[in-house]
Amino acid sequence: MKPPRLNVIEGGDPFRRQAATWFARLRADDVAESDRQGWQHWMAADARHRAAYERIERLWSAAGEHAQHPQIAERLRDAVVPAAPKRRSRAPVAWARYALGAGALAAVLALAAVVPRWLERPVPETVYVTQVGESRTIALDDGSRVSMDTDSRLVVDFSGAERRIVLDRGRAYFRVAKAKRPFLVHTEDGSVRAVGTEFEVYRRNDTTEVALVEGRVALLAAPTADAGQAALGTLDPGQKARFRKHQPLHRLAPAAPGALPTWLSGKLVFEDQALSAAVAEFNRYSRRRMVLGGEQVARLRVSGVFRSDDPHAFVEALEELYPVAVDESSGGDIVIAARR
Repeated sequence: MKPPRLNVIEGGDPFRRQAATWFARLRADDVAESDRQGWQHWMAADARHRAAYERIERLWSAAGEHAQHPQIAERLRDAVVPAAPKRRSRAPVAWARYALGAGALAAVLALAAVVPRWLERPVPETVYVTQVGESRTIALDDGSRVSMDTDSRLVVDFSGAERRIVLDRGRAYFRVAKAKRPFLVHTEDGSVRAVGTEFEVYRRNDTTEVALVEGRVALLAAPTADAGQAALGTLDPGQKARFRKHQPLHRLAPAAPGALPTWLSGKLVFEDQALSAAVAEFNRYSRRRMVLGGEQVARLRVSGVFRSDDPHAFVEALEELYPVAVDESSGGDIVIAARR
């Protein structure tokens, strides 16, 4: 019995065409290391490249057994052909080594026939969670990217009117792709509104902290029954602020414009910070807790740069530089107390 015929769809979106060409090339029998390097450079060049490629990957995965359909396999084999020689350009593009033939896009988009209305479906609400000690970066359908810190939870809900994210707990760094739809990050305390910018949102201790790295954001209060969402203020690059539900905005000490949060590189930086606050930050990254033995120890001020996944280096430095003793409780906690 012959397999059912698939209706092939041709498309004109340049990013999807490029993504489909790379997708087909990487599955070719003669794929080379130079192809993989070219693909990686193309992915890194534009957030929209990565979003288009990951969308095709999701489509391919969702098709399951249909991805091996003979017609699709034939299309993939014929999709990528050497491009005709062109005059030398001052700005060569890696993917231009292969013709962006209609076959590459058609082979992948043919899956739309067996994944009903895939491309027309609204993006469903999606929940992302990181466990204690875990971090991850996710690509959103609009080309934006979100880096999630340890023990964080956010909900992505895009519609035709807005790009909405709810940060229930933890910390996230947002690289927002430019689009007409506003990009909104909500917490219990209020919202951050942005278009094409980079910023950090940290939800902790019933407060929300926002640090802006690039662009501009507006901060909005939590909605009320009578007034809706009132404006709290705006941030420029390098500025930070904290706000609490139904409380005014509190400006924090600024950072250097363009400086990325240190936790993105796995580091915790403390500048004359109370030991209690430093320990609380370390405890977010490990199930083995640090416990302070008394107010005297909690008030000590600490400075330094530490790896978030190495609490032992932190307590060793404490024991060497401060009048504290470190021990282990019967339950396995690390107890930091005043040295006798």
